[in-house]
Amino acid sequence: MKLFKHKYFNLLWTSLRIWLGYQWISAGLEKFTGGGWIGSTAGTAITGFLKGSLAKASGAHPAVQSWYADFIKTIALPNATAFSYLITFGEILTGISLILGALTVVGLIAGALMNLNYMLAGTTSTNPNMYTVAFILLFVGANAYAIGLDHFILPILKNIFTKKSDSDPISS
Repeated sequence: MKLFKHKYFNLLWTSLRIWLGYQWISAGLEKFTGGGWIGSTAGTAITGFLKGSLAKASGAHPAVQSWYADFIKTIALPNATAFSYLITFGEILTGISLILGALTVVGLIAGALMNLNYMLAGTTSTNPNMYTVAFILLFVGANAYAIGLDHFILPILKNIFTKKSDSDPISS
């Protein structure tokens, strides 16, 4: 286990992180610029995707579980336009986070949650690969973002939150 956390693997983890970020940002930009889920027909493409997921929720061995189909029917479909924006900008921000190595853990968790939701909606595609890479990068911890902006951002955030807790009268 220590082998994978060795500093010489940092280039490998950085390469995987940037690859994953590229996958996310390209998916989000395609939705944003390529006539995808955003624009004059916001919500139309995602409505088709969600209805396709509902079609996979029947049969002896459904690809979409009934509880997730209920989520799609009651929450996602009625709010398709909002979800189209949330997903598009979530993918873009996740991609930026991972490419720059800025708030990497947040980006990895957000990406993994999106992959999980896509898989629960019955879409395989590259989602298992991306989900696995996200978990590998979470597993190796700080080495995943040793080369990136987190090297500078995290000490500043730690300092900010440490100062606040030092002045907190409850903790005294």
